[in-house]
Amino acid sequence: MNDSRALGVAIVGVGGIAASHMAALRAMSIARLVCVQDMDRARAGAVANEQGCAVEDQLADVLARDDVDAVIVCTPNLTHQSIGTAVLESGRHLLMEKPLAMTVEAAQQLAALAAERGLTLAVGHSHRFSAQSRAVHDVVASGEIGAPRFARIVMNGGWIWPGWQAWVLDPAVSGGHSLHNGVHLTDLAAWWMGEQPDTVFARGQAVTSRALDIADYLVIELGFPSGASAVCEVSRGERPRKASYLEFTVVGTEGVVTRNWDADGIRAWQEEGLSMWAPDGSAGDVFVAELESFAASARGESAVVPPVADAVDAVRVAAAAEESLHTGRLVRREGAR
Repeated sequence: MNDSRALGVAIVGVGGIAASHMAALRAMSIARLVCVQDMDRARAGAVANEQGCAVEDQLADVLARDDVDAVIVCTPNLTHQSIGTAVLESGRHLLMEKPLAMTVEAAQQLAALAAERGLTLAVGHSHRFSAQSRAVHDVVASGEIGAPRFARIVMNGGWIWPGWQAWVLDPAVSGGHSLHNGVHLTDLAAWWMGEQPDTVFARGQAVTSRALDIADYLVIELGFPSGASAVCEVSRGERPRKASYLEFTVVGTEGVVTRNWDADGIRAWQEEGLSMWAPDGSAGDVFVAELESFAASARGESAVVPPVADAVDAVRVAAAAEESLHTGRLVRREGAR
């Protein structure tokens, strides 16, 4: 698509993260929400009424619409391959919420299909679009701190899932914490280092309850072909529930860049815990930037972010982390870029 009309977007799956995409679309002029679809017809209808868009019963109905140019998929990870395949085969551009797929093979198949059809395939590694993540990347890429040798990324927060029945807590559906949340951190580490890791070692704990089938606290250690390394720490078991902490550090041969808080200057201790906001209140701008990038790529105006190869590698690293988590062993990846 390269005409001047707004990109017509459908959202499949209206729970959780879909709300952030909808808010971003409301703030944009180059893309608009035309319809939603969800297995829960009542929930989809309520969302459609709120958003002032159409609602469809089935994915096939969405893909039969002439006004749908692109689809954002916000469904459980297990469904990504089948839904993504249907979207791409219909000739629509695709923004898949991370991860791209549950397995490396499925991710590669989606990437190949998008390339074959000449379609934009973006993956929602939204942290690439935050001002602070881009600032760290720009400093490292400029050479100001020399060659990057070590990175530490910490994203710790409280419980965000709705209950014990949440699909994220079932590794057969989510792929585990490495795949569902850990990909944010490992993707940033590889992006900042400028290379993909060739060794992965992971350790985790079920902090909230021993009954959990996933590790809601996870540390992933990455080794890179250059000899550099990274430590990625991600938790969803903090107390109080609304606690949030974000820390970035990259050590180079000539200096260090670090970010200790994700919202320096605006912090509030409330009854529920510590709350933080960006100084300009622009937290939602991450999704606006992500969708603007996606729309521009769909129009043929810019390259997709992140590159599809990086999104596939993010799945590969996460799969290695889950393997390490369950075997207790370091996993070596041959041929890392």
